[in-house]
Amino acid sequence: MSSHSGVAEKATLSFVVLAAAGVVVSAAYGHGAHNSGQTMRATPEEQAAFANAKPAFERHCFRCHTTAGKKSKRKALDHIAMDRYPFRGHHAAEAGATIRKVLGADGKSKPTMPSDDKGAVAGDDLSKILAWADAFDRAHPPKPANTTKEKSHAH
Repeated sequence: MSSHSGVAEKATLSFVVLAAAGVVVSAAYGHGAHNSGQTMRATPEEQAAFANAKPAFERHCFRCHTTAGKKSKRKALDHIAMDRYPFRGHHAAEAGATIRKVLGADGKSKPTMPSDDKGAVAGDDLSKILAWADAFDRAHPPKPANTTKEKSHAH
Protein backbone atom coordinates (compact mmCIF):
# COMPACT_ATOMS: atom_id res chain seq x y z
CA MET A 1 0.00 0.00 0.00
CA SER A 2 1.38 3.40 -0.93
CA SER A 3 1.38 6.35 1.45
CA HIS A 4 -1.10 8.11 -0.89
CA SER A 5 -3.76 5.42 -0.44
CA GLY A 6 -3.31 5.59 3.35
CA VAL A 7 -3.95 9.34 3.22
CA ALA A 8 -7.02 8.78 1.02
CA GLU A 9 -8.37 6.15 3.44
CA LYS A 10 -7.88 8.52 6.40
CA ALA A 11 -9.59 11.37 4.51
CA THR A 12 -12.49 9.08 3.58
CA LEU A 13 -12.79 7.87 7.17
CA SER A 14 -12.72 11.48 8.43
CA PHE A 15 -15.52 12.43 6.03
CA VAL A 16 -17.61 9.42 7.07
CA VAL A 17 -17.13 10.28 10.75
CA LEU A 18 -18.14 13.90 10.13
CA ALA A 19 -21.16 12.82 8.08
CA ALA A 20 -22.21 10.38 10.78
CA ALA A 21 -22.00 13.20 13.32
CA GLY A 22 -24.47 15.20 11.22
CA VAL A 23 -22.01 17.79 9.97
CA VAL A 24 -22.42 18.97 6.41
CA VAL A 25 -19.34 20.36 4.74
CA SER A 26 -20.17 23.10 2.27
CA ALA A 27 -18.92 26.39 0.88
CA ALA A 28 -20.48 29.61 2.08
CA TYR A 29 -20.68 31.00 -1.49
CA GLY A 30 -18.51 33.99 -0.66
CA HIS A 31 -20.67 35.11 2.27
CA GLY A 32 -18.09 34.89 5.03
CA ALA A 33 -20.31 35.54 8.05
CA HIS A 34 -23.22 33.38 6.93
CA ASN A 35 -24.06 29.85 7.97
CA SER A 36 -21.14 27.57 7.22
CA GLY A 37 -23.48 24.80 6.10
CA GLN A 38 -23.73 23.04 9.45
CA THR A 39 -26.94 21.03 9.72
CA MET A 40 -29.49 22.51 12.11
CA ARG A 41 -31.38 20.27 14.57
CA ALA A 42 -35.06 21.12 14.96
CA THR A 43 -36.70 20.89 18.38
CA PRO A 44 -40.19 19.34 18.76
CA GLU A 45 -41.69 22.83 19.37
CA GLU A 46 -40.01 24.17 16.24
CA GLN A 47 -41.14 21.17 14.16
CA ALA A 48 -44.75 21.65 15.32
CA ALA A 49 -44.61 25.38 14.50
CA PHE A 50 -43.18 24.59 11.06
CA ALA A 51 -45.91 21.98 10.40
CA ASN A 52 -48.50 24.65 11.25
CA ALA A 53 -46.81 27.28 9.03
CA LYS A 54 -45.88 24.96 6.15
CA PRO A 55 -49.01 25.71 4.06
CA ALA A 56 -48.15 29.43 4.25
CA PHE A 57 -44.54 28.74 3.24
CA GLU A 58 -45.87 26.62 0.36
CA ARG A 59 -48.17 29.43 -0.84
CA HIS A 60 -45.66 32.25 -0.59
CA CYS A 61 -42.09 30.88 -0.58
CA PHE A 62 -41.78 27.46 -2.19
CA ARG A 63 -42.14 28.72 -5.78
CA CYS A 64 -38.66 30.31 -5.52
CA HIS A 65 -37.04 28.57 -2.55
CA THR A 66 -37.45 24.92 -3.59
CA THR A 67 -35.73 23.16 -6.48
CA ALA A 68 -39.13 22.14 -7.91
CA GLY A 69 -40.55 25.67 -7.63
CA LYS A 70 -41.81 27.30 -10.83
CA LYS A 71 -39.61 30.36 -10.19
CA SER A 72 -36.71 28.54 -8.53
CA LYS A 73 -33.34 30.24 -8.95
CA ARG A 74 -29.93 29.28 -7.62
CA LYS A 75 -29.56 32.62 -5.79
CA ALA A 76 -32.80 32.08 -3.83
CA LEU A 77 -31.81 28.50 -3.00
CA ASP A 78 -28.33 29.62 -1.90
CA HIS A 79 -29.91 32.04 0.58
CA ILE A 80 -32.63 29.74 1.98
CA ALA A 81 -33.48 26.37 0.44
CA MET A 82 -36.83 25.05 1.66
CA ASP A 83 -36.82 21.62 0.00
CA ARG A 84 -36.69 19.98 3.43
CA TYR A 85 -36.78 20.99 7.02
CA PRO A 86 -34.68 22.27 8.68
CA PHE A 87 -33.96 24.72 5.87
CA ARG A 88 -30.57 24.87 4.18
CA GLY A 89 -28.60 27.74 2.70
CA HIS A 90 -26.37 30.43 4.08
CA HIS A 91 -29.19 32.13 5.98
CA ALA A 92 -30.46 28.89 7.55
CA ALA A 93 -28.81 29.58 10.91
CA GLU A 94 -30.63 32.91 11.18
CA ALA A 95 -33.78 31.90 9.28
CA GLY A 96 -36.21 33.31 11.87
CA ALA A 97 -34.70 36.80 11.81
CA THR A 98 -34.12 36.73 8.05
CA ILE A 99 -37.71 35.75 7.27
CA ARG A 100 -39.07 38.38 9.70
CA LYS A 101 -36.94 41.01 7.94
CA VAL A 102 -37.87 40.09 4.35
CA LEU A 103 -41.56 39.99 5.31
CA GLY A 104 -41.26 43.45 6.89
CA ALA A 105 -42.18 42.07 10.32
CA ASP A 106 -38.99 43.00 12.18
CA GLY A 107 -40.17 46.50 13.07
CA LYS A 108 -37.47 48.10 10.89
CA SER A 109 -37.83 46.86 7.33
CA LYS A 110 -40.27 47.07 4.47
CA PRO A 111 -41.28 43.74 2.90
CA THR A 112 -38.97 42.56 0.11
CA MET A 113 -40.55 39.12 -0.27
CA PRO A 114 -42.19 37.39 -1.98
CA SER A 115 -40.14 39.00 -4.72
CA ASP A 116 -43.05 38.89 -7.17
CA ASP A 117 -45.67 40.13 -4.65
CA LYS A 118 -43.93 42.07 -1.88
CA GLY A 119 -46.00 42.30 1.29
CA ALA A 120 -48.47 39.61 0.21
CA VAL A 121 -47.85 37.50 3.32
CA ALA A 122 -50.46 38.82 5.74
CA GLY A 123 -53.16 37.77 8.16
CA ASP A 124 -53.20 34.15 9.31
CA ASP A 125 -50.32 33.17 6.99
CA LEU A 126 -48.09 35.87 8.47
CA SER A 127 -49.11 34.95 12.03
CA LYS A 128 -48.21 31.29 11.47
CA ILE A 129 -44.86 32.12 9.86
CA LEU A 130 -44.01 34.51 12.70
CA ALA A 131 -44.99 31.88 15.30
CA TRP A 132 -42.60 29.51 13.52
CA ALA A 133 -39.87 32.22 13.52
CA ASP A 134 -40.32 32.67 17.28
CA ALA A 135 -40.04 28.89 17.86
CA PHE A 136 -36.99 28.79 15.57
CA ASP A 137 -35.28 31.59 17.52
CA ARG A 138 -35.98 29.87 20.85
CA ALA A 139 -34.43 26.67 19.48
CA HIS A 140 -31.47 28.49 17.85
CA PRO A 141 -30.79 31.73 19.77
CA PRO A 142 -29.24 34.35 17.50
CA LYS A 143 -25.52 34.83 17.97
CA PRO A 144 -24.29 38.27 19.08
CA ALA A 145 -24.01 40.72 16.23
CA ASN A 146 -20.67 40.82 14.45
CA THR A 147 -18.70 43.89 15.45
CA THR A 148 -17.37 44.38 11.93
CA LYS A 149 -19.71 45.52 9.19
CA GLU A 150 -20.47 42.79 6.74
CA LYS A 151 -20.75 43.59 3.07
CA SER A 152 -24.44 43.71 2.26
CA HIS A 153 -26.01 41.76 -0.57
CA ALA A 154 -29.41 41.84 -2.23
CA HIS A 155 -32.12 39.32 -1.49
